Amino acid sequence: MAAAHEASEHAGRAESTNVGATTLEQLDADVTRIANEYVHVPPVPMMVEMLRVRRRVYRLLEGHQRPADTGHLYLLAGTLSGLLANASTDLGYVDAAGEQARAAWAYAELCGHNGLRSWTRGMQALIEYWSERPRRAVLLAQSGQQYADSATARVRLLNIEARIWSRLGSTQDTERCIRAADSAREGNSLDSLHDEVGGVFGFDQPKSHYYAGATYIHLGQAQPALEATSRAIDLYANGPIEQRSYGAESLARVDSAAAHLINGSLDGAAEALQPVLRLDEEKRIAQLEERLTNLRQRLTRPQFRDVVEARALDETLEEFCGNTAAKGMLPPDTQR
Repeated sequence: MAAAHEASEHAGRAESTNVGATTLEQLDADVTRIANEYVHVPPVPMMVEMLRVRRRVYRLLEGHQRPADTGHLYLLAGTLSGLLANASTDLGYVDAAGEQARAAWAYAELCGHNGLRSWTRGMQALIEYWSERPRRAVLLAQSGQQYADSATARVRLLNIEARIWSRLGSTQDTERCIRAADSAREGNSLDSLHDEVGGVFGFDQPKSHYYAGATYIHLGQAQPALEATSRAIDLYANGPIEQRSYGAESLARVDSAAAHLINGSLDGAAEALQPVLRLDEEKRIAQLEERLTNLRQRLTRPQFRDVVEARALDETLEEFCGNTAAKGMLPPDTQR
């Protein structure tokens, strides 16, 4: 009888939980809201919100809940860590981004969620790419494809891989990935992170064109870069306002300017940059500074070296890069 009482008491404790259905629904709603608002709201206030929600998830994990609910909380913690990794890159804190991405991967493994696994591998590949470790980046992008259960996840990872191969100067591998991405886009499989949550985790048509533009710039192919960036800008400008990613659109405009410079058109480059130069300081993400620095290097080439308008544009870009969201605006506890 004592054994029966022991079993009954243990089962009673196992049934107890500090997490109700409403709590999980609210946390899911918070994550979806943050992921979708992030594309059109400055990174610093969104990072504060990410930290607030993740701390709540951590507090719940310190208590007791049913195993299924624990897995759900791990997924939420991993998703928020992924969002923080993305925000950290936008603010130029690549080491912090790497730490957040490793946490996201650990949580993805704990809850066995392939959508989070594949997205995180893509994020890690991008971090290595920005850290000048492209060969490591390729391996991570390829690794993520084994977990890509949805068409969106596959298209994203193949676009990331194509971009990295173009950085390495391999036209053959770049074109192979672009063809594979075009083929994957015809699929109709979905996953809960890329397609249901979306926002930062999605990879829609305008973002795909933006990535293509960046890829062609690495290869020095001006015309396809102009076509891709023009398509991305048009889709962002004329699409739903809540899906208009100011960061991706601005970077597409910088890549468009780079393509114009490859063609020798200083006027075309200056025109492409005008909307970027009007961007609020709090939205001037770190990738913009990096991309504009590369653009300024193009302005030092012999064909522009003694052109007054080129020097004036360079001075404008220097001033712009001196006032960005990445300088001195990181909120506390970002790596926790």
